[in-house]
Amino acid sequence: MGGIGIVNNPVALCNRKAPALADRLRTLLGEEGEVADAVTAEELARAAERFRARGIEVLAVNGGDGTGQRVLTAFAEVYRDAPLPPVALLRGAAVNAVAGAFALRGSPESLLKALLQGRRAGTLRVVERDLLLVEADGAPPHLGFWFGTGLAVAFLDAYHRLGRPGRAAAAWLLARAAVSALAGGALASQLAERHEVRVTADGDEWPDEPYLCILAGSIPRIGFGFRPFSRCEEQPGFFHAVGVNGSSLRLAAHLPHIWLGRPWKRSLAVDAVTRDLVVDGPARFAVDGELHVARQGMRVRTGPAVRLLVP
Repeated sequence: MGGIGIVNNPVALCNRKAPALADRLRTLLGEEGEVADAVTAEELARAAERFRARGIEVLAVNGGDGTGQRVLTAFAEVYRDAPLPPVALLRGAAVNAVAGAFALRGSPESLLKALLQGRRAGTLRVVERDLLLVEADGAPPHLGFWFGTGLAVAFLDAYHRLGRPGRAAAAWLLARAAVSALAGGALASQLAERHEVRVTADGDEWPDEPYLCILAGSIPRIGFGFRPFSRCEEQPGFFHAVGVNGSSLRLAAHLPHIWLGRPWKRSLAVDAVTRDLVVDGPARFAVDGELHVARQGMRVRTGPAVRLLVP
């Protein structure tokens, strides 16, 4: 009983590149836990039920941001009012921005080795963060660390169209988009479609104007070291929400400031530290990089806290 339960995503990049990785993780884990392969919602639900019945002490995720988002959502549904076990992210995909926000580096195998050693020695560091709970159209909520609409979704669409996942491809696309914005190019125009939505944060209405994107996060840093949510730790139980209503040119020029975590300029965006963000209007949205559709609107609230283990 107890031990470490690893949810393994067989279609994550590391597993596709090294099909024997899951078996190597099982060998490393030995009698100290179990590895469950899961991709579909049904497989995740079965893994969550089995791990809860077993009383696992650590929930590890071998996959990227999208896998982590789906695992946390599925396990929260099964655990309901009971707290989730501490979570370990093993960085098993092309995009590991959430793991990077907690300074996690290395391969799934090296991270599991460090997790096992730290657990035996009692030296693991625990970092607690609130999750975001994102609801749309009355469907079951999604749990994750960041939320985005508009430009965030358009960038993810363009990234997936490249057909070659990884940091290099994403960095190349980001550089192209920034140059295109500065030059008034076609790519910037494609990414910078504005959306008419009505936004309130804790009941306070934001300016009634088109937005390039609406963002929210409970961790300060996302991919490539950018820190758009620098205010997320100002108050316990709150997250940082941002509505970009300035031009794409201003946004491109402000990228160095976002990377450094400096305050958003009022000429570029409205932002707030909030517990309840309501976005009225149809839109596609992303939670930790996973794409979804809202036909009527979205609501982002402070969700349950999660304890992350940092070897």
